[in-house]
Amino acid sequence: MKYLLILLFSITAFAQSDSISRSNISVVSAEKLNVVYRGIDNPIKIAMPGAVSFIASAPGLKKGTGEGNYILNPGLGNEVIVTIVGKMTDGKLLTEKKVFRIKGLPAPAGIINNIFPNDDRPLRMTKDELIKSVIGIEMKDFLFDVNFKVTGFTLSLPNKHTNTIVEGNLMDDKAVKIIKGLKPKALVIIMNIRFGSPEACQKAVSNILIEIIR
Repeated sequence: MKYLLILLFSITAFAQSDSISRSNISVVSAEKLNVVYRGIDNPIKIAMPGAVSFIASAPGLKKGTGEGNYILNPGLGNEVIVTIVGKMTDGKLLTEKKVFRIKGLPAPAGIINNIFPNDDRPLRMTKDELIKSVIGIEMKDFLFDVNFKVTGFTLSLPNKHTNTIVEGNLMDDKAVKIIKGLKPKALVIIMNIRFGSPEACQKAVSNILIEIIR
């Protein structure tokens, strides 16, 4: 699992300068340009070198598994602030606030047998391959893994103006019967792909266009 990384360094190189306060802490975020996504668990790793201990807090932030690992699931608004309070070796406390922009999830894409269909031409499959296929959803080139639960889809034959609603992510008996009757070069569209989670993703899922080869 990939993590957003927050590194907190106390500034000691300028300890002799009156213009630099010991409360100044340098913050570096290594991934995703300080962006977290609404409706999913965003993994975040927080470290504060030089501190005896620290506490991190923010709306939707909880401790993850392992040292320094946290999960941030932001709510409403355009940004979320993570506050880190560290206890230094001299007993003093240092505080840093890190601002993350909150974005909605990107548009999901329909996949079949874990394959992304090509945008400009149909995916070529045999009837047997289509009958045994598994319909899924993914977000292409998205950093985090989002597990969509497909609850149903519509099997459409555009040339016959026929639509069949299927429950779940597998072809049911009705769909199998229709597919077995198709001829080579027939076009099939998997459309209206429905999912139960994550609920935060409200964008429509892209269709899957298939051409039967035999």
